[in-house]
Amino acid sequence: MGLLFVRVVVLLVAIRAGTGRPLEDDLERFRQIFLQPGVPYRDFVVEYAPLEVVLIRVLGSASEMASRVAMIAFLADIGSWVALRWGWDRATALRYLWLGTPLLLFVYTRLDLVPVALAAWGAAMAMRRRERLGGALLAAAILTKLWPVVLFPALWLERRSKAIWWAVSLTGIGIVFWGGIGGLSGIRDVFTFRGASGWGVESVPGSVVWILTGGPVRLESGAPRVGTVPAGATIVLALLLAVTSIAIWLRARQRATQGFGVASVAAVGALLACAPLFSLQYVAWLLPWAAIAATEDRRQFRVVAAIQILTAILFVLYAPDRVMLSQIVLALRNIAVVSLPILWLASTPTEVSTKGVRV
Repeated sequence: MGLLFVRVVVLLVAIRAGTGRPLEDDLERFRQIFLQPGVPYRDFVVEYAPLEVVLIRVLGSASEMASRVAMIAFLADIGSWVALRWGWDRATALRYLWLGTPLLLFVYTRLDLVPVALAAWGAAMAMRRRERLGGALLAAAILTKLWPVVLFPALWLERRSKAIWWAVSLTGIGIVFWGGIGGLSGIRDVFTFRGASGWGVESVPGSVVWILTGGPVRLESGAPRVGTVPAGATIVLALLLAVTSIAIWLRARQRATQGFGVASVAAVGALLACAPLFSLQYVAWLLPWAAIAATEDRRQFRVVAAIQILTAILFVLYAPDRVMLSQIVLALRNIAVVSLPILWLASTPTEVSTKGVRV
């Protein structure tokens, strides 16, 4: 109960801190989207997936954006905890709370916990044989933030064919509606984050460029960026992600491991490692799967815990007069992220327990 109490306190602090103060970062961008007249994607450029935009437009506020986002994030956080407790067990849910605690420094000012909760509930429903609802919730998660698409193979691994059909079908329908509203340009704006040309400074490639060149770091499309992404680099990264993902899930099938455990941690880790943008809050995407993975491989759980702690330290440290220290912490964090798929692919069957909890 102590970890839940901490979250309530953080929620109250976030609400109080956001009252009457100028909005920054994601909160200011949410307010702009809320106030912008017209249809998103068609009449103005938006970098967020459709269900996140719907959430901002329906539940947003010009004067209370910080408090409303904090409440939504808090409910999503608790929702993920409940999903893991219902779909797996109390210990798994408790591990989720412990892992996510360092991120409370900033995660309630973002909406990234919403797709995490939707994906966690989708996984829990699928594992509990509520396959239609599980597939629908996973589709909703994808249409909110896109990244849960890498979890599709977990349903295949668990032989949840109905969940796969519902997830794929509803995601496809959502993309068709999305394209119908904003056209291909609207979809492209999300994938390119409003046509940004630089590497996200916190991404794996961006951190290397930042360390080697020293910057300059600039604010572009709402994110700190460095350098210029070379032509074809995103294609190379996409191919690397595809090859790595296939290897991850084939290895998972050979070992009869849990779909939403270690393999999902490795898959999300591979996505983060290959992404040209890697904002601090993206590490929350790992939380439910790492909590589940602890029953199979404690190493992955420890690495994810280290990632969360290093990210929180980076959030506190980052300042113009502490560049070198920030670069060191960022490099350590990104090395840990890259190690997630490597640990899984390089491990032997004796190093990973295959006693996954199946319902």
